[in-house]
Amino acid sequence: MSEYVKKSLPELVSELERQAKNRYDIVVPTDTLIVGYDQASNTVYMDVPQVQTGIPPRRHGITNYAHEQIATKTGIPTRYYDKMRNEGKLDLLTRNVNTWLPDKEKRLVRVLDDNVRAILSDRYRIIDNYDILWESLQEFKRIQSTGIQIDIRESSLTETHLYMKATSPSLTGEVMHYKGRTEPVRGGIIISNSEVGCGAFRVEPFVNVLVCQNGLIREQSFSKVHLGKERGCGLIDFSDATLELQDMTLWSEIRDLIRNTFKPEIFQEWLDNINGKASQEIMKPEIAVNNIIKRYTLPQNLKDDLVNHFMRESPTVWGLSMAVTRVAQNQKSYDKQIDMERIGAEILETPIEVLVKE
Repeated sequence: MSEYVKKSLPELVSELERQAKNRYDIVVPTDTLIVGYDQASNTVYMDVPQVQTGIPPRRHGITNYAHEQIATKTGIPTRYYDKMRNEGKLDLLTRNVNTWLPDKEKRLVRVLDDNVRAILSDRYRIIDNYDILWESLQEFKRIQSTGIQIDIRESSLTETHLYMKATSPSLTGEVMHYKGRTEPVRGGIIISNSEVGCGAFRVEPFVNVLVCQNGLIREQSFSKVHLGKERGCGLIDFSDATLELQDMTLWSEIRDLIRNTFKPEIFQEWLDNINGKASQEIMKPEIAVNNIIKRYTLPQNLKDDLVNHFMRESPTVWGLSMAVTRVAQNQKSYDKQIDMERIGAEILETPIEVLVKE
């Protein structure tokens, strides 16, 4: 599956509906999963057994993320796994995988568009992107009926995550950060989910800096790990009634959090917190940037851009935060951009002495 970024809301709905028709989930013993390779196309595939008697295994491609999961599950170092895969040593790769896949456990295999996209625990709780999108939009409508406007700022779908950012003109304020300079901001929410086991489902407060369109994602307010009951082998095909009962508590929690995040008084609390820290001056900008790179394991090649944006913004904690979120916009991976927007918010919560520690 390719990476979908910044789709319009109708495009996102259409894509999720399409995916629902082109996927299936099955729990199988791990030792029945067989990896092979096609010499003509130089690609690796996986044969997934089917539950029906007499039906042969279905042959599927494997996504990049599923390859990462296989490397982890087999204990094959990622660099060695990638070297075998990228340098055409597919016979060696498949022999390694088939030898080291555990043989005494069950796995949930998720397939989309004829590709294995995830190999997960049989206790993995499926929280589908479409259901999250639907429930969130319904709550947005209920909030709008009270007179609070909500704008869907971005809706994005990558190989591993769904993201939706929404802000409200009702949540607007200013950050004062350097010698009386102010920055207009707008509050809202970001909702994210991974159907392939790449992190928990999250609902987090989000602040959009209006002039430069930087984003800040606050420390998570709600997350739900995809963990459920152990399953027997076979296709996953729950009835609608069972799914509704299973998810009733989850949807209630989501609705409550979305509703509270769009309350002006909650936004004002966060804005006051930002303003209490944003104007702290950083006298050693290069040391501060080095500390951020080290603390969050950012690529060293980002250093010059971070320093340049930092100096252009303001020599303050706010300026350092904005430098990180501005550089985030240049990242090719939308997942990495989101991670850096979370780092930007964390910087505002970091004591000044930690930022400049030599």
